[in-house]
Amino acid sequence: MKKVFKKKEPLISIIIPVYKVEKYLEKCISSVINQTYKNLEIILVDDGSPDNCGIICDEYAKKDERIRVVHKKNGGLSDARNAGIRIATGEYIGFVDSDDWIDCNMYKKLYELLKDHDADISVCELQRTTNSVKNIKNTKVKINIYTQKEYMMKFFKIGSQTIEYYATTKLYKRDLIDDKQYPKGLTSEDVLGTCKAILKAKKIVKSNEKLYYYRYNEDSITGKFTNKDLDLLDIWDMVVEYISKNAPEYLEYASINRKRINFTLLYRLAKEYSTDKLQNMKEVKTLLTDLKKAENELLKANIDIKRKILIYLFCRNYLLTSKLIKWK
Repeated sequence: MKKVFKKKEPLISIIIPVYKVEKYLEKCISSVINQTYKNLEIILVDDGSPDNCGIICDEYAKKDERIRVVHKKNGGLSDARNAGIRIATGEYIGFVDSDDWIDCNMYKKLYELLKDHDADISVCELQRTTNSVKNIKNTKVKINIYTQKEYMMKFFKIGSQTIEYYATTKLYKRDLIDDKQYPKGLTSEDVLGTCKAILKAKKIVKSNEKLYYYRYNEDSITGKFTNKDLDLLDIWDMVVEYISKNAPEYLEYASINRKRINFTLLYRLAKEYSTDKLQNMKEVKTLLTDLKKAENELLKANIDIKRKILIYLFCRNYLLTSKLIKWK
């Protein structure tokens, strides 16, 4: 009787940039090692971490032959991701941040979504949390399939308010990603990197299952507002430039989003700082000036009515509106 051999699952490369996350790293790595999808290449990029992260990475590599470790000079999250992409050999690529962790079935489910729907990118939802997850109940599983144009509309928040730029909630076909995917030296790098990947995709499939656990850590680069948050302005300038050269049919939407970023940053500042502080911040004055210039265009755009109301109020009296936001 002829033997039937089960075809081996394709290799997935999971890239994990590592920097100053000593107390979180083992939970992250363990969640990836214990995936029910086993054919993994796990790339730990020690981005010059000054603590024991590099040692922890090496110890895990001794225990699991699927793990590869890169030790490099600190260059930031984008540079670390790009370094991981450079050596990745998988047919598919995923990203996990080293202070987060993932559901044990995440990559199995993301791969099945790609295969079942012949898609280029599969997407799940994330759960924001602090350190542990208790009794999180996923709602009934819902799958949505998008063309590139349909998903770009969601990315640009045209008639939608969902956040679609996260790199870490996705599984990509390898040819969508290159080793210059993320801009070095800037935060919010996901925005440009994800935009570039979507533009190479024909079909995107998304599940509403929460399979990625994003640790809300105020000490991390995504914690309290700092001047690095203003990188969003540069990132969206880069998105507009990239779109104008590579996909001008989306330029109108990219330009609108660049203009609404002024509102996004002003809203974050309003929630965080006292009115007295806001009154003397040069960043607020610059952002507000630019928002006022774009007010009419934003009020006519296909964006959420609640945001339109806030844009209108910000342009009339930002400090008073900030007080109302804090009070609410």
